[in-house]
Amino acid sequence: MSDQPKPRVEIIQRENKLRAKVGGSPDGKPGRIDPAALERASTHVSRMAEAHKTQTRIDLSDLQEAFQKAMTDPQNRATHLRRVFKISDGILTLGKTFGYDLLSDFANNLNHFLVGLDNPTPQQMQVVALHVDAMHVLVRDDMKGDGGPIGRALSESLHMARSKLGGKRG
Repeated sequence: MSDQPKPRVEIIQRENKLRAKVGGSPDGKPGRIDPAALERASTHVSRMAEAHKTQTRIDLSDLQEAFQKAMTDPQNRATHLRRVFKISDGILTLGKTFGYDLLSDFANNLNHFLVGLDNPTPQQMQVVALHVDAMHVLVRDDMKGDGGPIGRALSESLHMARSKLGGKRG
């Protein structure tokens, strides 16, 4: 065969820093997370959830304002719709973190619809309006998860509107 020497391999065992952070021992025994730390984290997430609701309401107001400008200023519509997209993207990002899955889905679907629009028709702008209105309903009624029967009906209605009037994805 060949007279080349076999390559030498060195295995380096690295310290498991994550295990150490949760109190695990170097020999592989599991650790235990300090209950006080869990309580502090839970309290922090609860406070953040309240702040998220407030911020989402602010974001929805900004979204509504940007959409209204897109409707009333057709010469700069593309600029206003980019702002709608950006605000919607922020809503999408945080929605799932705090259990507002349907809100994130609506924002995601709105953004995918907007990507497919170069020069939106009045009917396509109405689809954008429907998404904005649906997001307001979800926040107003504090609909988490899939929104139950009302959320599913809203989702289906928006899907049909997107399907009929274009957009990249539904």
